[in-house]
This record gives sequence, structure tokens and C-alpha cells, in this order.
Amino acid sequence: MFVTASNLLTRVIRSITPELAKYLIMAVIIVGIEVGSFAVMYSLLNINYLIATATSMAIGIVLNWYFSRLIFKKSKHKAHIEFTLVLLASLIGVGIQLAIVAIAVEMLSLVPLLGKLIAIAITFFWNFWIRKHYIFKQESDSPQLT
Repeated sequence: MFVTASNLLTRVIRSITPELAKYLIMAVIIVGIEVGSFAVMYSLLNINYLIATATSMAIGIVLNWYFSRLIFKKSKHKAHIEFTLVLLASLIGVGIQLAIVAIAVEMLSLVPLLGKLIAIAITFFWNFWIRKHYIFKQESDSPQLT
């Protein structure tokens, strides 16, 4: 059986849950803020692209934690533990972003902003997965043994 572009698009659209759709909308807003802060730091303030990447990501981390609480509802963790887990997961995301931006700029000779956008797209899926399956997973989401 051959998979056509139309079939693939249909499958992708059907696999988007309301939770993923909300997370995507939230992420788009945060990406706008993150990319805007990156552009200001890099282009206007002449801050090194790697420092601008990490700093703009820090802004995104705080916003992502706050809005994730609205999307995934309350987790089984206290707020300070929840934030710490989001921070740890996000630090892994920072590492992913820094590596991708550095590879894009240094090895692929792409402009830093394009490297940043590619890095954001990849870390989006990491962020959603770790938050949904570990950080904001409810006790009731755990498999039940019978």
C-alpha cells in the first residue's frame, strides 16, 4: 500500500489531540516571544548567537511552565517540584537547541535565526512529550494492574 501526501496529511491531522493542539497554539505564542527576544539580542544588541539562544530559551521556559499548567491541568507534583522538573526538561531542550543552532551555523553555514527556528521545531516535540508523559502525568494516567 502506497502512502500518498493526502493520506499522510489526513493521518497527521487525525493524530492531533485537543491537548496537542492547545500546546501547539501556546508554543507558537511563546516561540514568537522567544524568537523576538533572540532577534533583539542578536541583531540589535549584538549579543553572541549562542548566548542569545540560551537567554531567549530561559524566557520561553518560564512562560512554558506557566501555560503548561493551564493545558495539562494540575500535576501530581507540588508547584515548586513541577517547575523544577520543567526546568530540568527544558535544560535538556537548551542543550538540544544549542547543539542544533551551532551545527546549523558552524557546519551548515545557515544564518543563526534559521538555525534557531529549526531547533525550536525539534525541541517542541521533546517538550510536549516529556511534559505530557512525565511532568504533568496524573496518577489516573498510570496503567492499572488488574
